[in-house]
Amino acid sequence: MKDTLANELITSWLSLTHIQMNVANELETKLQENYQLSLKEFYLLLFLSEAPEKKLKLQQLESMVGLSQSAVSRLVSRFEAKGCNALQRKTCDDDRRSIYTSLTAIGQDKLDRARVTVNEVLAQSFPDTRVQELLEQLLRLKQQ
Repeated sequence: MKDTLANELITSWLSLTHIQMNVANELETKLQENYQLSLKEFYLLLFLSEAPEKKLKLQQLESMVGLSQSAVSRLVSRFEAKGCNALQRKTCDDDRRSIYTSLTAIGQDKLDRARVTVNEVLAQSFPDTRVQELLEQLLRLKQQ
């Protein structure tokens, strides 16, 4: 009985991971084609837009975006190098070692346009109940 549950859990996890990878790849493709944005850059804009005053320290962004501090710093630098003026970096007044990255009005507009595409891809990717069923099955197995 335990082996059956363990196998179901692994199978469900692999299915969920497969779905997630396919959707992430589709999002990446559409964002690159339409807005010259990577998925990580979209996440960066999204998290900044949801933050108080639309600004966060790099240390805060690393766990949100899922990258190390140096990788987040490189992501922000590459984004700035594009010259689209979507982000602005400022030294923290309280702690000169900390740097805030803030979202500009241009960045908010870019995010708003990209969000439409992200929502379309997600709606197309999850039209049926397969994902919901997988999540429910994982939750049931976890509770047993």
